[in-house]
Amino acid sequence: MVTCGNLWKAVVTGGNKGRLTKESSFLLPPPSPVWCFLMLMAAASVAAGGDWLRPGLNTNQPVWGVRGGLLWAVPPAGFRGGEPRGLIRLGYPVLAEKRYDLINFIAIEPIIAGHRGFSELERSRLDGVPGKRIWAEGSTSVLTTNLVPGQLRKRSNGQEELEVGLQVEKFENGAHVRLIVLQRSDRPHELRLRVFQEPDSAPLEYCILTATMGNMARTRRLWLDHEVVSSLKAYPDYRGTGFAPHREYPLSRLQQTPAGGVLVAVTNDEEDPASVYPFPNSQLWHYAGYNVTQYWAKEPGTFRNDLRAVVNARYTYWQSSRPIPGGIAFENFELRERFYDGQQFTFGITPRTPLELGFTP
Repeated sequence: MVTCGNLWKAVVTGGNKGRLTKESSFLLPPPSPVWCFLMLMAAASVAAGGDWLRPGLNTNQPVWGVRGGLLWAVPPAGFRGGEPRGLIRLGYPVLAEKRYDLINFIAIEPIIAGHRGFSELERSRLDGVPGKRIWAEGSTSVLTTNLVPGQLRKRSNGQEELEVGLQVEKFENGAHVRLIVLQRSDRPHELRLRVFQEPDSAPLEYCILTATMGNMARTRRLWLDHEVVSSLKAYPDYRGTGFAPHREYPLSRLQQTPAGGVLVAVTNDEEDPASVYPFPNSQLWHYAGYNVTQYWAKEPGTFRNDLRAVVNARYTYWQSSRPIPGGIAFENFELRERFYDGQQFTFGITPRTPLELGFTP
């Protein structure tokens, strides 16, 4: 039964039972009778759209998305403690009782005249802290709490779509970009990210959106067109503590969807990843959820012939000499093509297997 108390608990925790970090804890006052009435009315219409989490409306943290699907956040919100700045943070309900955990990050890495910018690693010119500032359009300052609900609109099929604009601090190489993030109620497990060049930006060669943390889920399988590449075979001899070299896979090796789009995915190769504790007696780098498929996609008509999938890998965890249990795993995972204004990439996290998504080994 849907009650005011249940709704309030869902709003405060995001269905998360406190899994969001202390940094991103919710501080809303107790619900009023009017709030209860409005929320109960809204709950009755969820089936026609999505159960949205929207800053400034039902949470006081910059977290967006459809509850039960992919949630995404920018600082100061997150899904674990100590998450780096300069990244879009991605959470998914992989834990028991549909609680959320951090799955991956998306970094913004524009290339100008061969020089690559790094949203995670470059220091902000505003406070000197590593990580470029990312904030939702509509904020009065980059130092605010980013409480921008975004624009929610009905689609022709009756479903809903949420649009949020993100501003990104200018990079050291002169790149200056902004993003539009879109999520649909009928596709709650994925985000569409559009990239635009700001007027004061140096000319962009690329603006790479890369999923940076494959080592959290120990992703060792890269799913292509009638081909699965193992990180263990792609990097059989690498034993360093840095990043193994990039491997690129051209459009001709990527999975084509029946509609004419492109799909590439990564997965873990273990039956029970939650049983593995990389650091004894510690939750550090512990993936506590069930297996998911992470994927990049391009919709029909949104890509060109230079499109390619790119990965690198790590043998040890970031800033550590601890080997990754089970062997080297893919770390950065991206689709790459030369920049054009408004180019769009789709990133998703789903419990569906690659076979269920249409891949053939």
